[in-house]
Amino acid sequence: MSDPAPKLWIKIRLAGGEIGPGKITLLKRVAEHHSIAAAARSMGMSYRRAWLLLDEINKICGESLVETFSGGHARGGARLTPLGEKVVVLFDRASDQAEAGAAEAMAALRQLLSSKGG
Repeated sequence: MSDPAPKLWIKIRLAGGEIGPGKITLLKRVAEHHSIAAAARSMGMSYRRAWLLLDEINKICGESLVETFSGGHARGGARLTPLGEKVVVLFDRASDQAEAGAAEAMAALRQLLSSKGG
């Protein structure tokens, strides 16, 4: 069995805070489920926590990345704005590029440490 590929943890720091993998995952789940409540449940967090995180993301970016719409139980929901979609795509691209760029050094580090630990 091979070891899983190393994952780098990237955070984008802006004047109002930072956006990292957790917030990006929340955005992805909103896009997937079309609902803040369902996105929160899929991540094991409360609706309130998800709502606060999305509010924080919107404040950090100075613009909404998620928009909500009402219409009752069956018609309400949420979706990413065009900016939200771009942020997710670019964050994923940056993560992929960082991991690809660090792959050789990470492999050498893994080999060095595994030879020391048995």
